[in-house]
Parts: sequence; C-alpha cells; structure tokens
Amino acid sequence: MNSQSPQLLEAVPQEWIVSQQIIKAGGLTISHHVEPPSDLVISALSQHVLNVTLSHDNTQQFTQIGKQKYSGPQPSGSFWLAVANDMPCRWRWESVDETMVFDIDPLYLQTFAMENGYHAPERLELKSISFSHDPQLEMLAQQYHREIQQGGLGGRLYSEALGNLFLLHILRNYCYQRPKFRQYDKGLGDKRLKRVLAYIEQHLAENIGLQKLATVAGLSQCHFSEMFKKSLGVPPYRYVLLQRLERAKRYLRQSDRPIIDVALICGFADQSHLTKHFRKSVGMTPRAFRES
Repeated sequence: MNSQSPQLLEAVPQEWIVSQQIIKAGGLTISHHVEPPSDLVISALSQHVLNVTLSHDNTQQFTQIGKQKYSGPQPSGSFWLAVANDMPCRWRWESVDETMVFDIDPLYLQTFAMENGYHAPERLELKSISFSHDPQLEMLAQQYHREIQQGGLGGRLYSEALGNLFLLHILRNYCYQRPKFRQYDKGLGDKRLKRVLAYIEQHLAENIGLQKLATVAGLSQCHFSEMFKKSLGVPPYRYVLLQRLERAKRYLRQSDRPIIDVALICGFADQSHLTKHFRKSVGMTPRAFRES
C-alpha cells in the first residue's frame, strides 16, 4: 500500500489497528497492530514514531528511514524509530507482524522535557533508527500490550505512569545530545503529601489523572511520581488502587448496596473491573468476600 500522508497512523489501514490508547490528549498514542504482509510508503512524518515488534516468526523485512536502510529479519523486541521531518520512509514485510506503535507529538515531547527540568527543549533532536533492540523498550511495549489487552485494567494513572517512563527513556537514550534532568532525592514532604492524600480520598470515585495529582503537589508528573513513591513506597496508581479496594471492602462489609454500585462509588469502571482487582488482591470475588 502506498500513501503520502504525513501521519503514520493515518496511512495505516484501520483494520490493522487492534486497539489504541491515547495519553495526554493525543500527545502520546499507543496502538496495538496486527499487519498482514504489505508495503507502506510515507513521504514525511509530522510525528515521531517508534515501532516495537511483538511477533516471533517474522520473515524478511525492509525498512528505510531517510538514508538509513535495513533488510533482514525483525525479531521480537526489535524496533525502529522514525523522527518527524521531511524524509521519506518505506517499510515492506513478508509475514503477519504484531507490533506496538508509539506515536509522539514533537511539541508534547518538548513540553514534557521542559517540565522535567530540561531547559533547552527546542534543541531536542531524536535519532532515526532503522533497526535496533532495547530490552527496556521491549519491556514497556509488553506492559502496554498487556494493559490494552486487559481493557485498561491498571487504570488511567498506570497508563500515564508507563507513558512517562517511555518518554524519559526515549529522551535519555535516543537524543543526539543527552538531556540532563533535575534529580529529586527526597519525598513529597508532610504538607504536600497530606494535600495529595486528601485529594485522593475526596475524589476516589473519579477517574483521577496523574497530571491532576502532580498539580495538587505543585510538581511535574515524573517528579511527582518519583517523590510520591519515595514517601509511601508505592507509585501513585498502586496507592489509589489499594485505597479503592479498602473502600470497597468497607462497603461490602457494612452495607447491602449492589456490587455494581460499590464498584462505581469506589472508582472502578464497572463490576467486572472491581472483581478482577479484588480477586487478584484479596483472593476471592467481592460477593464471596461479603458472604464470608
């Protein structure tokens, strides 16, 4: 298939995209693809795009990103990175490929870098890579794959935290000049921590986002997550999940509300969402817990 679109996701047939998750209003889009043998040509990209291979039985591949070319097998865990610019790109593959595709808005990446203490985000220049392997990227791709397959079981906070780890890894390892970020060795401090915990308690039934918690603390997302974990020993998404489960236990013990109502009051998407986490954490279903 040939296309002259500036966006890879616009050029890819919709039937290839199994599922998709959008972080920060489109700043980072993660898609799970299953792609039949094909040929894809794009004249330019307006987004940075990173593709991680999940499938194991890939046959001959061809990747061209500007002047860079790769021809050979694309084993599981390998990746390519195409940077937003006017360079033509072409891909050709001879097998059914399963991949995770990370589509990054360049302006969002600059803003993310600036918020995390890099004072010259306009100088950020990513490297285009036609073929490589990175165990950390493979691990993040697999985590996102599991999260998407489970229907967002980990929740919004977990997805945003994974997105931050992904972007930090890209900035630290695939820039021509590696940026230096501020380091924080301490926790949130009593006042900040109390403010954040009070907000979580008051809004537990809502779809709490990492950016909102960071704003309450007066920090960037990444530094907030790091300092929160130093304070409590668990990342924000894990703490919120544990608080929701504890609230659910109280409702199940102390009221006869329908389990679907308990799930919604405690911030779970639905009864199934509560049941999955409850069984994983407590070892039984909410109904069995109530009757025990």
